[in-house]
Amino acid sequence: MHFVVAWESQAQGERWSEITMTLEEGFAGYSWIRLLRSFYVIEIGFEADWSTIHERLLGIADHFPGEFNFLMGPIYDLDSNYFVYEMPDKGYYRS
Repeated sequence: MHFVVAWESQAQGERWSEITMTLEEGFAGYSWIRLLRSFYVIEIGFEADWSTIHERLLGIADHFPGEFNFLMGPIYDLDSNYFVYEMPDKGYYRS
């Protein structure tokens, strides 16, 4: 099963990197692919994992109030047909 998570932030430089690294910690332990700068497809094993990650990201939002917005898509159980133009050479996948 998979779902998408994306966020945006007006933060710049080191603050943007800090927020992004913290958000990635919110789905630590799960495989993911970053298709765009702040757009991830997360692989989960159980529906409850979506809620776990949701709660983690809400906690992170409390830590950085007003500094970013995030979106989590619904769970899907099919292969993706995403078309990604020029996939990066490195840093886009973690298992």
